[in-house]
Amino acid sequence: MKFVNVWIIFRKEFLDILRDRRTIVSMILLPVLFIPLLTVGIGGLFSSQMDKMKERNSPVVMLGSKWAPELLASLQKTPGLQIIPEVPDTATVLAMLHDQTIRAAVIVPEKFEEIIQAPIRMVDSLKIRLLYDDASVESGLVMGKVRDALNEYQKVIVEHELQRRQLHRSVIEPFQVVKENRASPQKMAGAALGMFLPYLIILMIMASSQYPAIDLTAGEKERGTMETLLVSPASRLEIVLGKFLTTMLAGLISGCLSMASMLVSMTTGVSMFGNGGGGEMMFQMNPLALGLVALLILPVAALFASALIAIAVNARSYKEAQSYVYPLMLLIIVPALTSMVPGLEIDARMAFIPVVNVSLIIRNAFMGQYDPLLIALTFMSSLIYAAFAIFVAVRVFQKESVLLKT
Repeated sequence: MKFVNVWIIFRKEFLDILRDRRTIVSMILLPVLFIPLLTVGIGGLFSSQMDKMKERNSPVVMLGSKWAPELLASLQKTPGLQIIPEVPDTATVLAMLHDQTIRAAVIVPEKFEEIIQAPIRMVDSLKIRLLYDDASVESGLVMGKVRDALNEYQKVIVEHELQRRQLHRSVIEPFQVVKENRASPQKMAGAALGMFLPYLIILMIMASSQYPAIDLTAGEKERGTMETLLVSPASRLEIVLGKFLTTMLAGLISGCLSMASMLVSMTTGVSMFGNGGGGEMMFQMNPLALGLVALLILPVAALFASALIAIAVNARSYKEAQSYVYPLMLLIIVPALTSMVPGLEIDARMAFIPVVNVSLIIRNAFMGQYDPLLIALTFMSSLIYAAFAIFVAVRVFQKESVLLKT
């Protein structure tokens, strides 16, 4: 094999894909524009809508308000709640909740405050029912406001009862639980980024490798230029390697640009949930994590490039090749999503599962967790899978029936 021939084919193919608008869009524009749109645009919109819902005066029905005038007064003072005390019955309340005329409902039992204020309690426990629609985000927020208001009202009743009985609060609260988050803001941001970034990088590498792989195989067969390349002095192995390196480089460029776009968004204080403004979720670059990502995406890009070439070369046309590689795209999404699965940790066995191993190792890296043995196993197994995929691609290119199928 002559590496000069591989270089010539690689340079020619790469210059060709740079002239293709579809490749430019998928390789450069998509990661550069998609990530800021996702983090700033959608995140900002999400944060803005949540703020509007929190500030909105939402209608809440209180059924049985005549049995709890003090509770009614307490709820009416709660910001963001518009209490409706007069409703005929529970059926009407359910209909209003279903139609989203109201966002929540409070159902008070009969003689509520009379029982609460009685010197001798005749019942063990009173139950106030909260009705809401958990499928509605606003209804869930309103339910939280109502629950907080009821908790405050409950505290007032307890304090009054303790004073009446001349008891200290320690009788019902013998100790307090104080939570302390010892994770630094940088670690918190790294954990959030580590869950999302591996999926994003893997998906972008796969998406950006599709168009070059299809164009350099089925596209050339459709244009009739494959035969010209086959009669050149370059061997089949050199042709495959040239096309493979072109496809792999396109995927790597897209993956690196995706990571850079996400990191820029995070370091400027922007997250999926709006602008942190340099707050708690501020992310600081970790050179070791970035170096590990750059190392691990190499065999992943090689695996995707060789697999796509081996599949796309079997198609007669560009359109047919798209239908062939689409199932592979769907197949990659599932293992790439493992970085978002809570509690799923990588071990020696999972280090040999392609894509899953890289996704989990990258997630751990941004959380500051490095296991040299698992990293080595992941890198070596990924290299083996990539080498096997390249071998398959070379074998496919050696079949005249496949290359000349039109």
